Amino acid sequence: MPETSDIFLFNKVKNGDTVAFEEIFRRYYNDLARYCFTLVRDETIAEEITQEVYIYLWEKKDNIEISSSLKSYLFSAIRNKSINYIKYELPKQRILIDISDTVLVEGTVFHEKNDIKRLKKKIQVSINQLPEKCKQIFLLSRYGGMTYKEIAEDLDLSVKTVENQMSIALKKLRDLLESDLKNYLNE
Repeated sequence: MPETSDIFLFNKVKNGDTVAFEEIFRRYYNDLARYCFTLVRDETIAEEITQEVYIYLWEKKDNIEISSSLKSYLFSAIRNKSINYIKYELPKQRILIDISDTVLVEGTVFHEKNDIKRLKKKIQVSINQLPEKCKQIFLLSRYGGMTYKEIAEDLDLSVKTVENQMSIALKKLRDLLESDLKNYLNE
């Protein structure tokens, strides 16, 4: 039974056995990296997150208690780290969102770098003003590239709730950004 041997291996890891750790690494790394990729949709990031989970497992081995399934523990760790990446790190990397989709403006041309910087800042501030659930759903959709169905499953919500929250988020963003966009269009 794999779970039993996993627990046996992990107990050896707790005693500092690097060979047991390498076996756990070989046993699950590819599956964990593939799973992570389905969440973050970036191969490099998926590999980094997977490696971070293994580093954490080694560094915190004395404090980690696994009583049933090492595999479940590892997949849960990947899921949690991926969600944190989508929520907190990805927005920092992708500040400029698809303006035409978010605020429904067509044909806007920004000639000045300062205009783009100010608009990026305003968009980020506007996103941060959204109610927490709206913001979370918006970020998972726009920055995480997740479908409404994936978001619903991930957050344990109905697809209709996700759709409603996205509608609220987009309306609030349009309202918050409307005057700035009019200023840009009139300049």
